[in-house]
Amino acid sequence: MVNLEERSGSFLPELPYTNRGVIRQKEELSALIDWCQITIKEVPLEAVIEDVLRIPMELMMVTGYEKGIAGHEVVAIFDNIKVLKPTGNAQYQGFQILMSGKGCRNYENFLQLNEETWFDFLNRVCQYHINFPRIDLAIDDRKPYLSIPDLIVRTKEGLLSSKLREIDFHDSGELKEEVFQSKGGSLYLGSSASNLRLVFYEKGYEQNKKYGTELDENWNRYELRFRQEMAVSVVQELLRYRDVAGLAMEVLNSKIRFLEKPTGSMTTRKRLYPTYQAWAELMKDIGKVKLTMQPQKKSLQKVWEWLEKYVAPSLKLFAEVGKIEKRDYIGNLVANGEMNITQKQLYDDYIKARRLEERG
Repeated sequence: MVNLEERSGSFLPELPYTNRGVIRQKEELSALIDWCQITIKEVPLEAVIEDVLRIPMELMMVTGYEKGIAGHEVVAIFDNIKVLKPTGNAQYQGFQILMSGKGCRNYENFLQLNEETWFDFLNRVCQYHINFPRIDLAIDDRKPYLSIPDLIVRTKEGLLSSKLREIDFHDSGELKEEVFQSKGGSLYLGSSASNLRLVFYEKGYEQNKKYGTELDENWNRYELRFRQEMAVSVVQELLRYRDVAGLAMEVLNSKIRFLEKPTGSMTTRKRLYPTYQAWAELMKDIGKVKLTMQPQKKSLQKVWEWLEKYVAPSLKLFAEVGKIEKRDYIGNLVANGEMNITQKQLYDDYIKARRLEERG
């Protein structure tokens, strides 16, 4: 059990009939919990779902559609909120709650429904015999303060002071008039298996590539990925001070600093290099950030956006041809189509949510 010093409408929106594109945020900086993975022991499955998650049991049904993660299999699922049990060498008496970034956004629907915050949920979880294999904090920067390609260049040039020794980066783009233009850069500090990994990337480009949404060139994301002992410490700090920004700033300032080449000095001692101005401004303003929630039932929305962008024009073509030939091409297409397992899961989730709405 984690000891603490202090206690601190609708699941599925109506499908859109216009292309909403990227949802614009008023805040230039906002913070999210973007991954939450919890091992909880000596608690039966029904209690994990109804008492810990506070999700109605009838929503979290075993479907057999989803694969688990290493050493675990899914026993209950609603969209991207999963409960898993250990298998093989990972045997223990308990379960694992797994919410990816999408799962966190899905779970915020339930938090709002229960008039709770993430702090309420984490505080409740910590009353049980638990561990946190991983928790991620994400800072969304819509100003943006930083240029990811510039950070990558500075890193290559040695203008980075970092306690995280393993560094990786990815920068895709295209040549325009013989000049390389970035279209989705990422910088990774720390290994994927370490207790702390920092990731800086162009979120707008990532969303555009994944889902075909309207490109937001001014959307960066900075992720702090915590594992094991550090994840537990982070949760304790969040509940003690309820200050996501302060925690993020403390971690970033203690681990990394982007630098400027000093002018008029021959020193090679990085600790004497001035701080990169854009980094200093971000560190100054990040203290104003509050933890926000962006509840989304994203899966159907993303399918709809994909249909609108990539499939609707072809459907329109055959609908018009069908009028001339007196044939229902679209109706025949739907009648003969079969859903895959992911689509069946989406449909099942939708039906369960509608039934809950009708009941309540």
